[in-house]
Amino acid sequence: MQNITLDTITQAVVNHGDRGKSNPRLHEVYASLVQHLHDFVREVNLTEPELQQGRDFLNQASHYTQEIPTGEIHLLTDLLGISELVELLQDTHHSTESNLEGPLYVPHAPERQMGDPLGGICEAARIGIDPEGDALFLSGRVLDVKGQPIANALIEVWQPNSKGLYDIQDSSQPQGNFRGRFKTDASGQYAFETVVPLGYNVPANGPSGELLRLLGRHTWRAAHIHFKLSAPEYTPLTTQIFIAGDPHLDSDTTFAVRSAVVQLKKHEAPEELKVRQQSKPFYTTEFDFVLSLITP
Repeated sequence: MQNITLDTITQAVVNHGDRGKSNPRLHEVYASLVQHLHDFVREVNLTEPELQQGRDFLNQASHYTQEIPTGEIHLLTDLLGISELVELLQDTHHSTESNLEGPLYVPHAPERQMGDPLGGICEAARIGIDPEGDALFLSGRVLDVKGQPIANALIEVWQPNSKGLYDIQDSSQPQGNFRGRFKTDASGQYAFETVVPLGYNVPANGPSGELLRLLGRHTWRAAHIHFKLSAPEYTPLTTQIFIAGDPHLDSDTTFAVRSAVVQLKKHEAPEELKVRQQSKPFYTTEFDFVLSLITP
């Protein structure tokens, strides 16, 4: 391949190899990516120092940190809106809206158990300890698209504490704090006790945080709780629900706020405190999840 010019280099890169014979889909993505990247370089007239700055940025973003054990590449795609765009493209609109997993998911969360109904209320699985937080009892059902309950659906949940910190970011929290997995009962119901989560700043000490600062962007995420749901024969769902009233619902830095926003109800009557075994006011909310069948 000789006499490469501005007019020929892009196609030369795209055609290098077997042009998709081995992996058609990979080549489709690769060819489009190369075309768009080359067009970008031409459009902004990228300089060698700027290219090197970009290389350094990506290298730093790939490094593991205590704040984000898997590195910042996942965070970066969230901050650029790429992660949410993929969710929007893949959303079937038949089930509960999907949403970002985020970089702070940890598999194999502790198993939690829901108890028997207590005073007409399904006894909640407690997923974390935070004496300073306001207790939140979240309940609902897992349903199919026809409104029928799905029994034994597996629910995984993870969230920050009342200070906006996940357990893997905060050494004062026990491992697995505000993480849990449990199954729905025979009527598709679930219930767990947690605390009202606080919105938080995404980790900003690394290259992604520096990029946001240079762009004049804030680092706040609106308060939310993460969920993963699965059941045999149903399409798995990863999503988030957001807390109404959070000041960053309209400017979440990962662009992830959609329609799953819940209102919290405050309870402070003595009889309500007694039933829930609480010593101070607490909150409740409900949310039903809908799963769709796996299509052949």
